[in-house]
Amino acid sequence: MGTRGVATAGMSITGSLTRAARAVAARVEQVLAKEGLTLDQWLVLDALSGKGGLAMADLADRTLATAPTLTRVVDKLVTTAQAYREVDAADRRRVLVHLSARGRATYRRVAAKVSEVEARLDVPDELLAALRGLGD
Repeated sequence: MGTRGVATAGMSITGSLTRAARAVAARVEQVLAKEGLTLDQWLVLDALSGKGGLAMADLADRTLATAPTLTRVVDKLVTTAQAYREVDAADRRRVLVHLSARGRATYRRVAAKVSEVEARLDVPDELLAALRGLGD
């Protein structure tokens, strides 16, 4: 039996995952900084990349950003013409955020660079699947 969830020599799962997440974020942020993007902006671009538009609540769920942070991030992306807001035709009370053509071009260019960083991490597929399952 393993000691899953129990601190072993100061290496709890929480601590290990936090250190790993921060290390990966730091590497990705180096790429993003050269592109004039923050990690939060990248997470929003990534969340919007395959969608026709998302409400702020959906973006918050996908990016784990707080409402005030997400509002600032989307405002910045709108100001730089990376994204735009549109009233939801199905529910006029909702506002959807979409990638603009410029945002899609930025996403494609930066996604390739982020993918290179992620590939260099050489994370086994089984571990990636397990990590992706943690968010469900």
